[in-house]
Amino acid sequence: MFVTARTPTADERAELLAEIRTALESLGIDASSDRDTLTVDGVEISPRLEERAHPTPATLTALAQRHPVRLPAMVVADRISDAGRSALRDAGWGWLDRRGNLRVWTRGTRIEVDFDGENPDRRRIGNLWTTVGLEIALAALCNPTESITARRIAGEIGRSTGATHELITRFTDQGLIGRRTRLALLPELFWETAAQWPDDGWTPLPLSIHDLAAALESDELVRADERAATLGGARIPAAGALPARCYLASPRLLRRARSLADRDQPTLSWVREPPTRWLPEMTAHRPDHDHPWRIAHPIVSALRLATDASRGREIVEGWGIVPSSDA
Repeated sequence: MFVTARTPTADERAELLAEIRTALESLGIDASSDRDTLTVDGVEISPRLEERAHPTPATLTALAQRHPVRLPAMVVADRISDAGRSALRDAGWGWLDRRGNLRVWTRGTRIEVDFDGENPDRRRIGNLWTTVGLEIALAALCNPTESITARRIAGEIGRSTGATHELITRFTDQGLIGRRTRLALLPELFWETAAQWPDDGWTPLPLSIHDLAAALESDELVRADERAATLGGARIPAAGALPARCYLASPRLLRRARSLADRDQPTLSWVREPPTRWLPEMTAHRPDHDHPWRIAHPIVSALRLATDASRGREIVEGWGIVPSSDA
C-alpha cells in the first residue's frame, strides 16, 4: 500500500472539489466550488471525500463499510476499475476517476458519465513501448515507492531528460502512472509491460551456463530465468534443472555464443540480446569465481516469466512480487 489512508486537509479538500467542478464544467454543467461545498445546477453538495491512487474493489468496499456516513460521499482517484466502480455504486458512493469518468450521486443530482479526463488536450499517444519506454517502466517497477520524475529516471537509465519526460507523460495519460502520486499504478503497469516484453529470438546452445561462461571468458552473461527468479524469492520446483536463459548485451559475445549452436545436440542453455539497453541486476548476487555471471533484477525475471500467460503468470502471482497500489 503506497498511499496512507487519511482525511484530506482543508486545502486538499478544496483542490479535490475544484477537480470535480472542472470535470462537471467540461460536460457543460453549471458548477462552482469553494473550500467545503460543491454546487451543481444550483444544488449545494458537501460530500465526504476520499483520495486514493488506484484502489482495489476490496479496498473500496472496506472504505464504504468503515465510514457509514450520511451520503453523499466520493472517491477521487487516478484510476478506478470497473469492479471498483461497481463496489462504490453498490454502497451509494460517487467517484472521480481522473482518466475520465465521474459519478455524483445524491438527492437532486444524479450524474454518471464519461468526460475528457484531466488532460482535455491529450497528446497523441504514439508508441509507449519503445526501448526507452520499456526502460522507464522497468525503472518504475524496480522502485515502486519512489516518485517517477524525468530527472531521476533519465539519470538511472542513461537517457535524455526530454525523451524520458515525454514518455512518462504518455504513461500518465494511459493511467499507468498516477497524476498526483507520481507512482507506478500496480499491478496494471507490470502486466502491461509484461505484455510488451520481447521474449522471442532465443538461441539454443548445447552448453551449460558454466561451460558457456568459460567459452566466452566473460562475466557479461545476465541470467534471467527460473533459477534467477528463485534467488529473488520465487518458488519454482526444480528451477535449477531447467536450461539457463541469459541476456548478452555485447553483439560480439552474442555472435560468439551463437556460433556454438548445434541443433543436433540437446539444449542446455539459451541466449539472446536484452530487450533494453539498461538492464538492472540483483545486487545481492554479484559474479564470483564459482558463478561468473550476473543475475537480473527480480522484476526482469518476473516480466520474462509473465510472458507465459499460463504457467508463468501463475508463478508470478504466487511469488507476490507485484503489489497492488490499493491505497
